[in-house]
Amino acid sequence: MTKPGGWILFSTPNILNLRSRLRYLSFGFANLFGPLPVGRKERFSTVGHITPISFFYLAHALAESGFEDIDLSIDKVQKSSLWKLPLFYPAIALFGSMEWRCGVRKYRTIDPSNRRYVAVQNHLRVLLGRTIIVSARKPDNLPGRARST
Repeated sequence: MTKPGGWILFSTPNILNLRSRLRYLSFGFANLFGPLPVGRKERFSTVGHITPISFFYLAHALAESGFEDIDLSIDKVQKSSLWKLPLFYPAIALFGSMEWRCGVRKYRTIDPSNRRYVAVQNHLRVLLGRTIIVSARKPDNLPGRARST
């Protein structure tokens, strides 16, 4: 349990880097999250990784839980994504901006409450990062809770 004013930190494989996106496009599985065995005692065999989750869904869960100052960083650039950037970034930028407009105007799924979390989906840190690191702070005062002195 995080105390008021305390920080929480998550790290998880970045399923939105270029390598993972291309693997998903061609094979249907994010990088480091392959097919799971059927009929075995072990429930997963993805080298300790169980559930792929992107920054947006982590940030959303933290925001819904009342956390603030939600931030994204990466551990390091994934070298195998570097050479792919000039090949795929123009298409990602073009189609990403088209989907952004649809999300704002047509579907109304992007609004002021989630805009900053959606905006980083195609940021260079996300496209190139090996592991994402998400930090968030629990506010000092939660609604309905008196501040301790």
